Amino acid sequence: MAALVWSGALIGRDWWGFGTVLVLGAAVVIVKRGGMIVVMAAALVAGALAGWGSAHRDAAVLSAPVVQGDVAIRAVARTDPRKDADSFWLLARPLAYRASGDQNWIEWLGPAIKMETPDAGELAAGEVFEASGHLAKPGGRWGTSVYAARMWSGPAVPLHGARGWLVGTGNALRRRVIESLRSGPGDGRALVAGFLVGDTSGLSPTYTAHLRRAGLSHFVAVSGGNVALFLGALWILMWPLAGRPMIRALVGFVALGVFMVVTRWEPSVVRAGLLAALVLGAQGMGFPLSSWAALGVAVTVALLVSGELALSVGFALSVAATLGVMVGMRIPVRRRPRWIWQTLVTAIAAQVTVAPILLWVFGSVPLLSPVANLAAAPLVAVSTSLGGIGTLTGWQPLVWLAAWTAEGVLAVAGFLSPLPQLGWFGAGAALIVGCAARRWPVVGLPMLAVGGGWLVVLSMFPGLVPFVGSESVRAPAVVFLDVGQGDSILVLGTGVTVLIDGGPDPVGLVEKLQKYRVREVHLVVITHPHADHVRGLEGVVGTLPVGAVWDASHPHETPAHRMLRERIAEEGISVYRPVPGQGLRIAELEVEVLGPLRRYKHINDQSIVLMLDVAGTTFLLAADIQEVAQAELGAVRPDVLKVPHQGAATSDPRWLKENAGRLAIISVGPNDYGHPVRWVEEVLVEGGARVVRTDQHGDVVVNLPLGDGANG
Repeated sequence: MAALVWSGALIGRDWWGFGTVLVLGAAVVIVKRGGMIVVMAAALVAGALAGWGSAHRDAAVLSAPVVQGDVAIRAVARTDPRKDADSFWLLARPLAYRASGDQNWIEWLGPAIKMETPDAGELAAGEVFEASGHLAKPGGRWGTSVYAARMWSGPAVPLHGARGWLVGTGNALRRRVIESLRSGPGDGRALVAGFLVGDTSGLSPTYTAHLRRAGLSHFVAVSGGNVALFLGALWILMWPLAGRPMIRALVGFVALGVFMVVTRWEPSVVRAGLLAALVLGAQGMGFPLSSWAALGVAVTVALLVSGELALSVGFALSVAATLGVMVGMRIPVRRRPRWIWQTLVTAIAAQVTVAPILLWVFGSVPLLSPVANLAAAPLVAVSTSLGGIGTLTGWQPLVWLAAWTAEGVLAVAGFLSPLPQLGWFGAGAALIVGCAARRWPVVGLPMLAVGGGWLVVLSMFPGLVPFVGSESVRAPAVVFLDVGQGDSILVLGTGVTVLIDGGPDPVGLVEKLQKYRVREVHLVVITHPHADHVRGLEGVVGTLPVGAVWDASHPHETPAHRMLRERIAEEGISVYRPVPGQGLRIAELEVEVLGPLRRYKHINDQSIVLMLDVAGTTFLLAADIQEVAQAELGAVRPDVLKVPHQGAATSDPRWLKENAGRLAIISVGPNDYGHPVRWVEEVLVEGGARVVRTDQHGDVVVNLPLGDGANG
């Protein structure tokens, strides 16, 4: 039934393909069990109505009229502020506003907005604050949430705490945990914060990438395991109420509510919390409820209340992993020690159930994730238990032990993260062998054993086999990486690797480089200090060997650039300031510096501009230069143009047309700025270029030499 409700929600949100597949699958299962067509239809219609309702609500928020211009607002924070390199972001629901120059507060009747502020203080979700700034359309999406407009404000000034004792208590506990763990240095403490409350803001990008690559990142996404540990500890404290199940269930409901506030009601927490609440309620009323029924009801209720969860990757992974664990625990194991083999079988089952989602979203799955989970799970349980007791009681020796144990998890992740991932081809081969093993056990089981063994062995040597590893690109090639709203360009020569900018995401960039089997970066070029170009490089420096750095200088340094320069200095990497006319030639790669030609007022015009000549094909990498610098640079007429500034309306149309080349790459991601503007693409086409966007095509690989079709 839950599958039918889910498929209906997808159809209601115009995801017909996925919804139809789920409908057919669920129908087969129910018909085989003698289910009724009326019940199936009702579940499908209910899900479709929930999906349609959520889509309608989203559309209403996006199109809602809001006051625009310079305003002051009083608002409730709907999320915790999230630190970016230069500022904090949060969703807020205004309560009242005051136009610039007006003394009267007017009630806000519109929906939520997204805010950017340089200082959020100690603000937490649910608390009321005041801020002044500029409010403007359009709205957009942030995760599963939508907002009507954006506000660029000054500091957010807290006015008073959260309304209601539930949110207030949850915020107080969350603050206590985080402050206890931030009182000392170390990534171990930051990881314990992730275990306890899902806060990974203090964890370095390198370790975050290691956890994701090793298949251990789910430990810092609060879900069923955390809820189970929490309820287990609560049950121990409530043992005097063992004979009064209803009272114990009521206390459990309240505690679950506080726990969901502390961990910030992520989709995985919602699923786990609903499941636990159903089990508590059934126990309190004295009737049995199977884990399968509880999961089905929890998923159904969540989707009917919030149809947008049907599109949440986190919710889907949580449900799939839970199904895998439930299946794995039912598989009989005869080998001893039984608990080790049962844990391994359960981890494999969970990995199998989440693999299709991981392949669809990320394109690969960690091959040795079950082994990593087998090694890390006991450490996580110990670290979480010690950390929870230590932070709540204030006893620092327990916190130190929890952090020390968490360092073991980081060691496991660091050891396994360099190993390659299993892509679509390898997963398909494994599926075929697995089906053969089930259909013809005499032949298939030996094939499965041998094939599995070879996958593990070959994973140690990713260069030997294309499907157990990452993207195979033959040098020379230039790859315009899909890093979202920002720039990052990977130049692969024979024995040389150059990385130009790093985009906004340190973890994502490291994973991209591992995907293309980059083991060392000989030259990093920082074109200018904006966070959407430099923040990703924080994950590279210290993770991969870096030979040298070229960096533009500008009097208005950004926090992201300053942090990166400090990290570069700590690693002892040489930094050079290139000047126009300077060149570099290695193998078939030739780099010439074209700009900046002088000191410019605008930081974008101060960008390093490069002309690459790779195997006879020329690339103009124009960073974010605007009209002034473009006019002084003039017509270069390359074969390939990296369009400046995500295709923003800050370029000179004549300059774009003269330098369009045969291939024009726009590095852009989902954004609220309207990038790229339509006329930029039109001018590039008029100039004879084929326009390719990373938000539509993903990574753009330009194989060299460039053919007549401008391959990409």
